[in-house]
Amino acid sequence: MKDITIRPMKEKDIDQAVEIHRKIIRHGLGQSMNYAIEDLFVSFIQKSPQTCIIAENENRVVGFIVGCIKEWGFGVERSGWIEMIEVDPKLMGKGIGRTLGEALIRYFGDNGIKEVYTTVKWDSGDLISFFKSIGFDKSGFINLAYKSD
Repeated sequence: MKDITIRPMKEKDIDQAVEIHRKIIRHGLGQSMNYAIEDLFVSFIQKSPQTCIIAENENRVVGFIVGCIKEWGFGVERSGWIEMIEVDPKLMGKGIGRTLGEALIRYFGDNGIKEVYTTVKWDSGDLISFFKSIGFDKSGFINLAYKSD
């Protein structure tokens, strides 16, 4: 897509990012959709403003990626992590996600980070394909979960 600007996310962008997020999450969640995603974005921006990036077209947020840098967790030295990446569903397949992913990976690399991780549900074939297309592969981690009653 032409005329895309990539820049750090600002608090004024949160409402548009939330709009995209609400279009992406699965339908049928009912009342459980009423969580404070806005607070999560504010927290990410405050913690690591350079790893929260938006794609903008004609002064409109059309996609975003949120990452962070983690230090020395579970035997991994300083590493980059992709927490979320979402593109307006009407604009998927136009290279916006790739541009965002490459921008964040470049930022990590410019800051001496050689390993970047993310987690994806095993049945999210489209997301797995996307990450593979920008150079990701299986990692040495085993994903574990705990669920309380």
